[in-house]
Amino acid sequence: MNIICNGTQLSEALSRVSKALPIKKTIPILEGIKLSAYGNFLTLTATDTEFAIQKTINADVRMEGEALVPGKLFGEFAKKLSSEESIEISYTDDQNVKVKYTDSETSFKAMKLRDYPPIQEFDHDVEFSMLQKDLKDLIIKTIFSAATDDVRPILKGCLLDISGNEVKCVALDGYRLAVTKKQLAMSCSDTSAIIPAKNLSEIYRLLEEDDEPANISVCQKKITVDLKHTKIISNLLSGTFIRYESSIPNKFETVVTVDRTMLENCLERAYIMSRFEKSNLVKMDVKEGKLTISTNSEMGDVNEVMSVFSQGKDIQMLFNSKFILDCLKVIDDEFVNFSFSTPTSPSIITPVEGDKFLYMVLPLRNFSR
Repeated sequence: MNIICNGTQLSEALSRVSKALPIKKTIPILEGIKLSAYGNFLTLTATDTEFAIQKTINADVRMEGEALVPGKLFGEFAKKLSSEESIEISYTDDQNVKVKYTDSETSFKAMKLRDYPPIQEFDHDVEFSMLQKDLKDLIIKTIFSAATDDVRPILKGCLLDISGNEVKCVALDGYRLAVTKKQLAMSCSDTSAIIPAKNLSEIYRLLEEDDEPANISVCQKKITVDLKHTKIISNLLSGTFIRYESSIPNKFETVVTVDRTMLENCLERAYIMSRFEKSNLVKMDVKEGKLTISTNSEMGDVNEVMSVFSQGKDIQMLFNSKFILDCLKVIDDEFVNFSFSTPTSPSIITPVEGDKFLYMVLPLRNFSR
């Protein structure tokens, strides 16, 4: 293999694919990044066998071929060459990958390419496309509700549910639920996939805030997100996602329409004090067009009062302030509806109009210091 490429493009590509390198050093071969030079392109690949990233850049390929380099070391070194207009990379039978730049040269011990796991192609059951910025928005407004412990492994994933021209992302951890919807430009076959939240988080980081498409392919065990020059492949979680629909209340005793930013600011101030107490406890009291948010701790007390438009009965409830804040921080709407049933029933946050998102939070009950 012998190629010439741009230093900035090489450094950026290595930075991207490095996100798929395993965190724990258990299988040495997986610590490598594969370089594949064919046609007019250099493709870089990294995988931990459950998640893979491929990035393609332009290159002057003088001799086609492949090499496996130590990923983190090669990536760190390439960062120091990002200002170089021209970098020559060559690999011959001497087992060294040589990097030439200006009048200098560095060599890296190549890893055994034959031991590197192949990135296998698979038949797609469903394919659809959506704007990268829409997919990015769908992820960030949902992923925070995924579970982080191993009690119920399926909840460490987010459900991607495609039906007709609508895609829905769902996450829950037993204390809260997030559901976000987006419309697709074209209808496609119905399917669903449970993506590990940690992989979905890396996909989010690789997406751009623009109108470029993300082409998504789903089969029984894998999902591929193709961003033209970057391809991300993730294993799916096996099993059945929690049937969450029946847990969402559809009748409420109290509905409050509230300024989202104002509510967020009030809760932020209350959270500063509530974090010193168990479960970040705050009390929410709806009465006569006022919403009072209060908390007390050994460090002090907070009592926030804001005007709201309320319908229904007066009510008092206890919440983990962080759970509500996590929802409010990702909502763009100026106003939201906060709906309550009883002090021990789940409450939901929804748009004033439409159903583009729904957040459900369980109240704290029988709380004592």
